[in-house]
Amino acid sequence: MTDHPPQVDRGATDADEQGLLARLVVLGITMLAVSSAVDVLPWTIDDITSLGRGEAVRPDERTSLPILGLAFGAMTLAGAVAGAVLLRVPVLRRPVWQRVVLAVALGAMIGLARIGAVALALPDGVPRVFGVAEAVVGSSQAAVIIGAAMYVVGTRRRIRAEERLRIREALRAERARRQLEQEELRVRREVSHRLHGGLQQRMILVNREIEEIRDELARAGEADLARSLTELSGTLDDIRESEVRAVAHQLYPLAADVDLPSALLLAADRLPPSVHLHVTYDPGAEQLYVGRRLPATDRMLLYLIIEEGIANAVRHGDAENIWVALGTDGDARPHQRDAGPHEPGAARVRVDDDGSGLPDDPPPLSGLAALRARVLARDGDLTLLPGPRGGVRLTASLPLAVRVDDGRTA
Repeated sequence: MTDHPPQVDRGATDADEQGLLARLVVLGITMLAVSSAVDVLPWTIDDITSLGRGEAVRPDERTSLPILGLAFGAMTLAGAVAGAVLLRVPVLRRPVWQRVVLAVALGAMIGLARIGAVALALPDGVPRVFGVAEAVVGSSQAAVIIGAAMYVVGTRRRIRAEERLRIREALRAERARRQLEQEELRVRREVSHRLHGGLQQRMILVNREIEEIRDELARAGEADLARSLTELSGTLDDIRESEVRAVAHQLYPLAADVDLPSALLLAADRLPPSVHLHVTYDPGAEQLYVGRRLPATDRMLLYLIIEEGIANAVRHGDAENIWVALGTDGDARPHQRDAGPHEPGAARVRVDDDGSGLPDDPPPLSGLAALRARVLARDGDLTLLPGPRGGVRLTASLPLAVRVDDGRTA
């Protein structure tokens, strides 16, 4: 993953949303104008003309077509004016009642523009009843179109706002988790260094003092006491090597300071000679693991999972061969904006062995349970199932950490 903070999807700006609203209104009013010119106004003009002359007389097409064109142009122009008003007025930020008032006012303007154009074009004008009816109908249709556009864009705005809030909360939780992990890593490093550089050094000094006392006792003829101190010195060395160093390693594994393949190579050197470790990469996964592209906390957790799988295969399954496959899962998640279009969304590790497999009554694996809890807390997954090579298969999928600050994470 890159070392840049993710760019939160801010969604559409107010100007974008107002532009969308204006376009929807202009489009809706234009369609209403077309519909009126085709279906409504010809009948209206017929009725007006007939009433004006006192008889059912259909007007000449040479008269009707200019009237229809004028009415269409008036509605379209009024729709453009309404779009310009909505483009300038931040109506989506206003209360609902103000939106309703604006929609009704703009609808009335459009309705009056339509019937006004017809009235001006007809020689005898428009009867009052028809004028009022057409104004009310046209205004209502236009107001409904404007209100529907406001509802659509407002709903879209709310959805995007909720999505932005969800992403911000996810990033905030990710930031808090990363800070906790970094603090845990710092404490682990400090305690491990104190065990390695403090306690072990003091144990070495104490051991040297015991050896000096043993030598003095040997020179004084106290062979039994000297032998006892020799055994005590050996026990102290064993504790220092096997216990203190092991605890220091568990607290702060090598994978925190080197890449995962290098840490696994060092782990292979500590295995018994009869056990062989094979490490492979899934196609396209090598670039994620070679080098320190993974954050230190992720490398350490993945290493602890693999190490636990290896230890269980040797301790409980008597395995002679262990296969570790390093792979990836899926694409980056929506809030992982620092990732490229083909960046993996999760790191996947798989540990297979040729041991005795899962017993009917498997022993409690407390170490694996603790690791599984940590993986699940990251929305990952960890499973232990019978493997294809006769032993067991341990699989873990860990969503990759999202960069949420400018600092580099080793």
